[in-house]
Amino acid sequence: MQYQIYWTPQTQLFELQGATIDFRALNDVYYEHYFLPSGRVIASWRSNHYFQRAKKVSDLPQLLRGVTYTIERSIDNSERMFAYLVVTFYDDQYQKLVTNSQNADKITVTVPENYAFYTIDLVSAGNGHFVFHNFVIRQQTSGVLRDNDLTIAPNLYTYLQVPEKITTKTLRVVFSEPEKMTTDYMTDWISETQQAVQYLTSSDIDAGFYRHHEPALIAAVKSARKQVHANKVEFVGYGPISSYAALYYQQQIKGSLAVISEDVNLSPSSDLAIVRTVDNVQYLGNPIVANHQVAIVIPHPRYERLGALSYETPTPKELQRRQEYQAAHPKKSALSKFFTTNKNNTR
Repeated sequence: MQYQIYWTPQTQLFELQGATIDFRALNDVYYEHYFLPSGRVIASWRSNHYFQRAKKVSDLPQLLRGVTYTIERSIDNSERMFAYLVVTFYDDQYQKLVTNSQNADKITVTVPENYAFYTIDLVSAGNGHFVFHNFVIRQQTSGVLRDNDLTIAPNLYTYLQVPEKITTKTLRVVFSEPEKMTTDYMTDWISETQQAVQYLTSSDIDAGFYRHHEPALIAAVKSARKQVHANKVEFVGYGPISSYAALYYQQQIKGSLAVISEDVNLSPSSDLAIVRTVDNVQYLGNPIVANHQVAIVIPHPRYERLGALSYETPTPKELQRRQEYQAAHPKKSALSKFFTTNKNNTR
């Protein structure tokens, strides 16, 4: 999983006198200051709750104790001014435990076992201007978002889940519905069966409707299809944007299927508009279990819709139950049936 942290009008700010701040977009903040001494904190994010306009909020996700994370900044610095991140962990008495301060695009931090909360400060060096896009936090792995996944284009990631035994020729491709602050694959919502599943996700805003790197995405799907010896692809979406992507790519790859939700966004813009097709398209039903995520603070995609997916192959639990039943009710051989019939006839 990856967390994207943005500089918003709600972010705690410092050194505002003499500064120019232009929030041009969520991931595009222009900052200018020609009289600011180096080493001053410009903005700060924190993981513990604090009150802002009578609301209890926090800017940063909680991190796992003892785990190493990578924090990567995306900032366009100018010749005379740059900004860097300072990460500080505190105990429950507000005493500093560890501080990591580096002028590097990517830094690694190991979370103390006894930390209570942490802060990330944006610190100035020089004077002039810079453009802040975001910074991301993710666990250090052998892949990007998790072990063995891949970056197939900037901000576009894929993870291929291949079972020990594959008994279907259909590759299932699941798009993640984008979220503002997190990027992850939907592996927790898809049952493991004897079917290969490819997961696709993007950290672009609105995932770019999965159209920013179309050739790379199609190539990744075709490569996965070849790797698992599938002859058919089933694209899955469960929200407006992921369903748009599933429907769009179903139209790009001949003979493929799509499973989408009714709230699919068919026209995010005039140049991205698509037509709702009927052939080889199914719709996810209403979930049995409601999504109780609190939508007032941070709205979440309706992950539970994926619970309505049907499966061509059994899950490991279903296989185990089938094997247990067969062991308890062994089939009689033809010879055994013959002697049993003759025995009954001689009575």
